[in-house]
Amino acid sequence: MTIGGMIWYIEVQGVKNKLTKFFDVFGKNPLFIFVLSGLLPKSLGLIRIPSGVNEQGEAIFTTPLSWFYKNVCAQIPGIPEIGSFAYSLVFLAVMWVIVFFMDKKGIYVKV
Repeated sequence: MTIGGMIWYIEVQGVKNKLTKFFDVFGKNPLFIFVLSGLLPKSLGLIRIPSGVNEQGEAIFTTPLSWFYKNVCAQIPGIPEIGSFAYSLVFLAVMWVIVFFMDKKGIYVKV
């Protein structure tokens, strides 16, 4: 129902505004976003950030995304789901910024 309503509002009625531009950017490079959303966490997983020492005296490492979740998103007051939701919104915003600049430069990934 939501998608149908959006298609009617944007395509049939021909409404173009700042809200539709937000979704338009995602629609121009969906394949790139899909690949980047899987590649970015795996690439960042190769970076190790020291996070302490275990009982045996060995160093413990974490990834940048895990560090961001534990030290920023999980610290949001309330139920844990709020921090998880904030993490997903930040990740979505990062993806949007990347494809927004690609759209501004006229870069479109097509098969």
